[in-house]
Amino acid sequence: MAADLEVYGRANLSIDALGDGEDTGLNVSSNASRLGFRAVTDIEGGMQVFVQLEQNVRFDQRGGDFATRNSFAGIRGDWGQLRVGSFDTPGKLVRSQVDVFNDRLADVRNIASGNDMSFDPRFRNGIHYRAPSFNNVTFDVHYSPHNDVGATTTNDREAISTSITYNNGGLYLGASYESYETEIDNMELQPTAVRLGASFPLNDNLTLLGFYQHASDIPGGDRHVYGLGSKYRLSDNYSLMGQVYQSSDNDTPDTGATMFSLGIDRYLAESTTLYAILGITSNEDQADFSVSSSGRDTRLVPVVGKNSTGLSVGIVHKF
Repeated sequence: MAADLEVYGRANLSIDALGDGEDTGLNVSSNASRLGFRAVTDIEGGMQVFVQLEQNVRFDQRGGDFATRNSFAGIRGDWGQLRVGSFDTPGKLVRSQVDVFNDRLADVRNIASGNDMSFDPRFRNGIHYRAPSFNNVTFDVHYSPHNDVGATTTNDREAISTSITYNNGGLYLGASYESYETEIDNMELQPTAVRLGASFPLNDNLTLLGFYQHASDIPGGDRHVYGLGSKYRLSDNYSLMGQVYQSSDNDTPDTGATMFSLGIDRYLAESTTLYAILGITSNEDQADFSVSSSGRDTRLVPVVGKNSTGLSVGIVHKF
């Protein structure tokens, strides 16, 4: 049987005023824009074979890289789903599910993946199994025998990410564990993160969200990241969002930061959204966390000890 082929994409473009604590400039950014292809074929036993190829598209500075985003091949049936490739880890998905500014200015990764914390990149050579959902509970395990390029005989760059999630009627609860082997500054380390995420609808219009991360075995010492977000549907055409996130110090004093952000969405159609976001990351004296360094092509790292600021006006169109 011939495969059912789908072409899809997303353009996320913004005009941003970004500041590093000393100067401010006007920028254009393409924010995780993409073009992808999906194919599904039914096979014997009620199973399906599926393939996805997805690439980043840089509308702002031209160019893109083929199959650098979520790209994989797999098989699924009543027993669950197995796939191989390079794609978002279960740990990354726990964070993105509760991030109201995902792939925009003030993305939670600015705090949760800054300053030697790196728990959102896709694994290379990934093998992922998802168990069948039971009572709205889903278990995922994602393993890489060699999270690097080329072949290996030692498997000395292994990585694993697991999660258990509950999703029902707008209520989302997620917990994940992620660990990988790496070398940083000639030190063999195994950075590890435990993540907790929750999204709770208080009523038809207001949703509260929360996220916690404990990162260990990273340069400089352990860090805790935590915060809250909210989304309020003003009408059929508008929503207000905001979130506050903080990173603790590591073993060095005055290395923490707090990020504040407010935004508004204007829905032009089911596929098209205009947005505006105002964000600031307040750094302690020895910190340089950004408000604009994750989920975007145009990034600005602040001067150490200075605030990172941003005002972003953009459009998202999906097809």
